[in-house]
Amino acid sequence: MFPDLPEDIGRLVFELAAETTAGPHYALVSRKVQSWVEPIIYRSIILAGPATTSLLYRTIADPNTRKTAEFFAQHVKFLTVRTWDYPEVEMQTILRACRGVKVLTNWGTFYPTCRAFQTVFSSSYLSPSRLSILGDSLLPQEHWRMDFSLPVFQNLTHLEVRRIAAEGPWNKWDGLSLLGNLTHFSVTTRSLPPPDVEWVKGILARCPATLRIFIICIPFNSISRGGLGEFPLINKGDADLRAVLAVKFWTRQDLQRDYPHSHFEYALPRARYEEHLRDWVGRTAGKDFWELAEEVVERRREWLQKTHSAPPA
Repeated sequence: MFPDLPEDIGRLVFELAAETTAGPHYALVSRKVQSWVEPIIYRSIILAGPATTSLLYRTIADPNTRKTAEFFAQHVKFLTVRTWDYPEVEMQTILRACRGVKVLTNWGTFYPTCRAFQTVFSSSYLSPSRLSILGDSLLPQEHWRMDFSLPVFQNLTHLEVRRIAAEGPWNKWDGLSLLGNLTHFSVTTRSLPPPDVEWVKGILARCPATLRIFIICIPFNSISRGGLGEFPLINKGDADLRAVLAVKFWTRQDLQRDYPHSHFEYALPRARYEEHLRDWVGRTAGKDFWELAEEVVERRREWLQKTHSAPPA
């Protein structure tokens, strides 16, 4: 193909090129290049609508495809579902085929149109280490109680539950202590009611001892609608030193300028939705939001140590 270029160098060039959005085009160069780049192209899959879902389903289900069942099990590591418009059989086939996925994101499925997820979550097909789901993904809202005993939760180190209310009943969090590998936990709340110290402590009391980071992500209008509330106390670490407040669509500079005595230097700004998406699809440029939260916890711990060790004025 390129007679003056060693094959290993040519392969490296194409593999690096496959990391870009133009990656699928390189699979058309030749059969050999296709074998190099397709494992990279399929490493992270985003199902954003019925068209992409059906296309992937046909690729998996086609008896004439050159991609074996082992191809998807071996190479798909990030799977993101952002649609609720799909035939159940298609999604169930995809989830079963991608059984080697390590980072699973389900941001598009609402009860009761999620039987495919309920079935696979209850089986041993999937064993991700990181999972992000909507709070109403598994059960109807009036009976919302996450079943953390399901097999899909058992090997998690990082869990995110999005769009939940910062209020009781507490039994919906029962079972968190069963997740013996969990080190990082994040929840995204609705605007009202705002999370307070008691709520943070209540959830952390149900978490396993392995947990190191707890992120509470609030919408940008939580402060304007509900006031600061106990956010300054959470920022100071009064609720728990592992708890980090994250504010969507605000920068740290904006928060510190508008609320100068509320310790938002120890909060985590989430300026853009695209940043959060990149963290879950394996395309983070730099540190992901879990690592940034770890830095906040460490900076706050150092500040508290200096504050407590300083001699009285």
